[in-house]
Parts: sequence; C-alpha cells; structure tokens
Amino acid sequence: MKVYISGKIGEEVLSAATREKFAKAEAELRSWDFDVFNPTTSGLGKVAEERARQNGTDFYTEIMKLDLEELSKCDAIYLLNDWEDSPGAKKELAFAREHNISVWCENDSDKEI
Repeated sequence: MKVYISGKIGEEVLSAATREKFAKAEAELRSWDFDVFNPTTSGLGKVAEERARQNGTDFYTEIMKLDLEELSKCDAIYLLNDWEDSPGAKKELAFAREHNISVWCENDSDKEI
C-alpha cells in the first residue's frame, strides 16, 4: 500500500521544521511497512521550477499538478495535524475524496473531515 503525506509546507525553500515533521510521518508510516510518498523529499521542486519557466506559470501551480499526479498513484493520503492551515493540503484532500483514495489523519483517528 502506498501512502501520500499531506500537510502544511507553505514555502519553496523548506525549513528544518517542515522537513522534520514530514520525515517523522514518513518514518512512522514506513515502520508499518507502507510505501510512502513524501513531497518534501520527492525532488519534484526542480521539475516544478522548470515547468513554471517553460509554461509561464508559477511554482505553486506546477508543484500542485505534480503532487496530485503522485497522489493519484497512492492508496491513501495521510493528513498531518496542520493540514487545515494549507490550501495545498485541502486541494489534495478534495482530490483524494474525488478519486476514492482513503483518508487518514495523524493523531485524529476519530476526527470527522
């Protein structure tokens, strides 16, 4: 089973705190033997930058396209606790729902979303 990690990033140059929270989630999911897509380590930022230049768009538009493409290959989305503060994570959740991808929440298994 492949799981996509989703949460607040909000920066093109990732902070240590952002990298750490995604790495922690990835390690936990891998400990349960899941294959994991971690957007902070995917390397897609460089691709998004190049596509933005080529297409005359912006980084955010292109990274969201790439991330949603990766999410489409996953069986579940794992929402970090700060997902509600992220427009991108909200888009990823909507995409997951539209495509019948399971939705899991960090530390909020009984929270209705």
